[in-house]
Amino acid sequence: MTWPIPSFPPAEKPEPVALRTWLPVLIAIASAGVAAVLLLWPHGKPTNTFQFWITLVGAPLLACALAFGPRLNRWESEQTGAEESDKEQQRLKQLWRDWSRRHLCVVDVAAFPAATSEIGKFGEATIGLKSNKDRTIEFSWARGLATADRRAWLLHLIAERFSEALMSRRQVVILLMLDDASLMQEKAWLKETETTFRQTFPGVTFDVEAQAVSRGAHWINQMVDTIETKTKLVIAAQIVAETTEADDDPGNEKSQFSEGAAAFLIDPEAGNTGSIFRPMTSERNALESDLEQIKQYQAPSVPLSQIWFTGGQDDETTAIRSALTADPKNSVVERLLDKFLGIPGPACGWIALAIAMEAMRGADAQLVAWREPGSEALHLCMISPIAKEEIAL
Repeated sequence: MTWPIPSFPPAEKPEPVALRTWLPVLIAIASAGVAAVLLLWPHGKPTNTFQFWITLVGAPLLACALAFGPRLNRWESEQTGAEESDKEQQRLKQLWRDWSRRHLCVVDVAAFPAATSEIGKFGEATIGLKSNKDRTIEFSWARGLATADRRAWLLHLIAERFSEALMSRRQVVILLMLDDASLMQEKAWLKETETTFRQTFPGVTFDVEAQAVSRGAHWINQMVDTIETKTKLVIAAQIVAETTEADDDPGNEKSQFSEGAAAFLIDPEAGNTGSIFRPMTSERNALESDLEQIKQYQAPSVPLSQIWFTGGQDDETTAIRSALTADPKNSVVERLLDKFLGIPGPACGWIALAIAMEAMRGADAQLVAWREPGSEALHLCMISPIAKEEIAL
């Protein structure tokens, strides 16, 4: 949903004192004061004294001060109130910026889309990958394997990819984010994950949990507001479920999405990390205002250069690109991942986040937008990729 950031109308500053109006009035008052002193000065009393000149000058000044003073005092009071109101607004806006920029600290990341292993190509100016639009693609290494073997091999690949970073940890929480079919085999996933990682890293303690991958954006929102010290390895996966010839239940038909997985090593206490900022869940009728909030509060001062899409529709990608393009001559670059990865699945958001962070190491902030199958909500999430020079371990 849209962030609950209130609107801050500009502080109304008082109109400046109009000298064009007050100058003639003050001249008239001063002239009247001088005339009154001359008329009321006692006859026969000398006018070349200090008292006369003090009275002649002081009386008009006092009259002008009594006439103009309250107006000037009211203006100063209103101006001070406006300045204080503006300072308070800036303070509140900064608090909301800090709130919107709370983030997960990502030490390392890996994407495992079935369509390609050349993740770096997504960061090139021209993506030199085969088009797989509207196709379902399976892992090349998983063809012909039973679900249990596909699950075991995927976990093995992830353990191998994160081996160096995990060996330096003492305790890691592994969170499995699974599609609905895989979640029905939750116990098998938990057991296989625990076995694989404990055998690979005997000196590390692993606690394994599982939840639906569709709750990913909700989980990120919760975690950025939680004080957490434990290292987490988040594994999001969408694997085509195994079917049998005897199974005639339409609900058990082969899943219509491309396989893929993503893994994120999150450590709140690590330095030199990438960031996944607080995501926003937007509805169609609020997309424009939601993007304005992201630009105003979460996006860096440098204009965004790239946007990553998966599961979105053409009109949405156009609207987002237009809203975030500051210079019409230098439009934001679109990365339409579905063209290369095939039909998006329930873990498409995590896979898009991983590809953007991995392909754009060392780059500026990026925006990732995704919609999960069967959902009307569009998730918008800012990321800051990991530094290219080195990965914190």
